[in-house]
Amino acid sequence: MPDTAAPVRDDAAGHAEGPPEAPDIRLTPVLLTGLFIVVFVGLTLAGMRLYRDTVITSPNTEEPRTFAGPALQRDPQGDLARLLADQRRRLDAYAWVDRAHGIARMPIAEAMRRLAGRGAEAYAAPLQPERVPPLGSRGGAASPLQPPGSVAAPVPTGEAR
Repeated sequence: MPDTAAPVRDDAAGHAEGPPEAPDIRLTPVLLTGLFIVVFVGLTLAGMRLYRDTVITSPNTEEPRTFAGPALQRDPQGDLARLLADQRRRLDAYAWVDRAHGIARMPIAEAMRRLAGRGAEAYAAPLQPERVPPLGSRGGAASPLQPPGSVAAPVPTGEAR
């Protein structure tokens, strides 16, 4: 029979293996805490139900009102047909857009026929007038600023800037 009084040695670390540890958790406080949580939630729900029942049945509250539905399209197919007819009428007729500035609208078929009649030049950008910056401005040819790295010419003392 082995000797129980002799220490048992661990080969790797040289430690004696001790007895198993007793659990540190006491079951009674854990169960009481859980019970208190369940009782608290139950009382809270009962209180909320009591409050709801007393507020809704109170004579001071109004009955819920119902509201009329939103005023949407009464005839969506008719509205679409009118919209498409109006768009088709605008695309197929002449009309003034801005008479004071001479801007008019023409039928699409006529505009496409005129555009096709011009050929390849129909898609070229319109000619813009040449804009020359005023003399002495930063974009002008006679800018008073010299390019970087150049030596500035001396300004005569008789000239005012």
